[in-house]
Amino acid sequence: AYVRGDLALFERRLKLVGGLRAEQTNIDAEGPLTDATRNFQRDTSGRAILGADGRPLPILPATDALGVSRLTYRDRGARTKKEYLRLFPSLNASFNVRENLVARAGHYFSVGRPNFNQYAGGITLPDPESPPSPGNRITVNNAGIKAWSAQSTQVRLEYYFEGVGQISAGAFRRDFKNFFGGTVFNATPAFLALYGLDPATYDAYDVSTQENLPGRVRMTGVDFSYKQALTFLPRWARGVQVFANASAQRATGEAAANFAGYIPRSGSWGASLTRERYNARINWNYRGRQRRGVVASGASIEPGTYNWGSKRLYIDVSGEYRLSRRLWAFANLRNLGDATEDMEIAGPSTPAHAQFRQRLDFGSLWTFGVKGTF
Repeated sequence: AYVRGDLALFERRLKLVGGLRAEQTNIDAEGPLTDATRNFQRDTSGRAILGADGRPLPILPATDALGVSRLTYRDRGARTKKEYLRLFPSLNASFNVRENLVARAGHYFSVGRPNFNQYAGGITLPDPESPPSPGNRITVNNAGIKAWSAQSTQVRLEYYFEGVGQISAGAFRRDFKNFFGGTVFNATPAFLALYGLDPATYDAYDVSTQENLPGRVRMTGVDFSYKQALTFLPRWARGVQVFANASAQRATGEAAANFAGYIPRSGSWGASLTRERYNARINWNYRGRQRRGVVASGASIEPGTYNWGSKRLYIDVSGEYRLSRRLWAFANLRNLGDATEDMEIAGPSTPAHAQFRQRLDFGSLWTFGVKGTF
């Protein structure tokens, strides 16, 4: 549900749009349950029958992996219920500085929900006949995790050409909180209640799951965009349009090391030609080096080591030619330069020659055909 208001001032040169959006999220999920105790022999009172070594006697031996799995794995055996309400105020403003020059600004809130697997990903229970240990604990996705939220402010200046075209530049700042990370903690009655687990049995065990990280990340960035039809060209060159855009962003803050996957530098540019009987277009798309997930520290792996995606430049070409009033021939050439994607692992002291790990060669995809309207 939402409420919205619009206001125009100064002979409609200043326009304000503000409001409040409310989103109620209700989750009812089912997922797999893996319970090792379902392979224990039990007496008539339900207690596990112990062997000479003090361990419960299994119904099926470990060598019968399929039989053990059938006993211990329950499809949709875990059920989760969760609900939460979020409020999102926003305010957007635009001001006509001149007839063809517009300044814009906005402030708004947004949310990023966990994926469905967070609630229906299943539970692996520990062996309650054995003491807690790193290999004997509850493994589960955290159904109680909060959706991450962001508070954003952006400004933009747009200039419109008298013909067909526009040039604009903008900047933004976005503050994230409650984004996700892995954790291990001792089970609490409130956490166990999310999954219907008995605290008397499982309260002593640790839980391996996810949590909302306490730190914040500030993302700042700038972008530029240009598009114009070149109407000043001679008649034989009419129908040409060009475009270009670029963006740069960076993450800062005490938790920035946990924030991965964004592309710091990107851009695209190209040109198109449109005539009555044919059209053609060529695009260049650049993506800068991308920092991905962190690599766990260990022997010979220093802190601050990450997986990286290499920078890439794609070239796409497309065109159409009208054969008749109803028929068109077309061609679409994707990744014309056969750009590859390299995977790297690099830390603060990793030399350049030791960073390369893997290369994906997608090849160039060329499609030709005929299309019609009947």
